[in-house]
Amino acid sequence: MLIGGCQKSETTPVQTESTPTTSSTAAPQPITISQNLQTPESVLYDAQQDVYFISNINGQPLAVDNNGYISRVNPDTLQMDAKWIEGGKPGVTLNAPKGMAVAADILYVADITTVRKFDRKTGAPKGEIKIPGSSFLNDLASDGPSVYVSDSGLKAGAGGSFEPTGTDAVWKIVGNKAQKIASGPDLKRPNGVNVVNGKVWVVTFGADKKTNVATLPKGSLDGLVHLDDGSFVISSWDGKAIYRGPQSGPFTAVLENINAPADIGYDAKRQRLLVPHFMDSIVTIHPLP
Repeated sequence: MLIGGCQKSETTPVQTESTPTTSSTAAPQPITISQNLQTPESVLYDAQQDVYFISNINGQPLAVDNNGYISRVNPDTLQMDAKWIEGGKPGVTLNAPKGMAVAADILYVADITTVRKFDRKTGAPKGEIKIPGSSFLNDLASDGPSVYVSDSGLKAGAGGSFEPTGTDAVWKIVGNKAQKIASGPDLKRPNGVNVVNGKVWVVTFGADKKTNVATLPKGSLDGLVHLDDGSFVISSWDGKAIYRGPQSGPFTAVLENINAPADIGYDAKRQRLLVPHFMDSIVTIHPLP
């Protein structure tokens, strides 16, 4: 379900290879980053620096183990600084990093119940923002002055599953202050978030029982990207697919047979879709005109 209208280490070469991932339009084989990644959750393109950031949970999504890390990748050469920001290094706490956003000179990273801040150029830690009462901070987006973060309202359950906490919400951060701008069961495990024309758009990871804007072919939605033509691109774990369509639908698959596609990114300069495969510890790069 797509919901709209909330208020507003050393540099090393990366191995690339073909992947059996297919497209419904017989697109060219993607580039695959297959080294130095551990449970990649999100890929963010920083257009100002022309780099990719990849968040690596490196374990369980709710484990407070301080072993998460952020990789920094050159889009042209695919040279990678695998642990550019690494949990456990002096002054750095990073447990299970998920969604990311940039605003001014800061890289914001969602980390369980805290949004952590780092210098977007050097990776130096720049503080943190606790989100009161949150349980599973997931994705981030920025419109410049503000940063928005989703809380999927989940906790670890039996057998590796998740159980609801009832904290489903979207928060707005200005400076170092967080304010809840939307909450409640209708959000149905908010995950991917984006800001378009003054509105905050969210996709849900929970079951679809109520449609606010558009229902997609399959659920367990994760990443959300908005393109210049006005369309949205959304990843679905249930569909093992990437869907594209206008805000009111319909949505059709542009990539299929994608295992556990998490928080996707988009390189507007090269017209590339950046897909982290959560369970396979790879990132694939696909042309998306």
